[in-house]
Amino acid sequence: MTENDEHKAVELLDLFTKSFCIDRSVKDDLAFRCSECPFETKDRICLCKVFKHKFCPDYKEFGSMGDL
Repeated sequence: MTENDEHKAVELLDLFTKSFCIDRSVKDDLAFRCSECPFETKDRICLCKVFKHKFCPDYKEFGSMGDL
């Protein structure tokens, strides 16, 4: 995996989190779909964020749910 491949993977995970993570069925509040997500561990750690921090830690404005 080259640096460019890693950045592209993080960009795609960023798009995934911005598309999937926010529960748009909840009105007037910010809610997330973490309990439905296969990227959340039993300890409630987001593996998308873990990947981003490992391979592209300087990537700005990742995801829709803040930082680790």
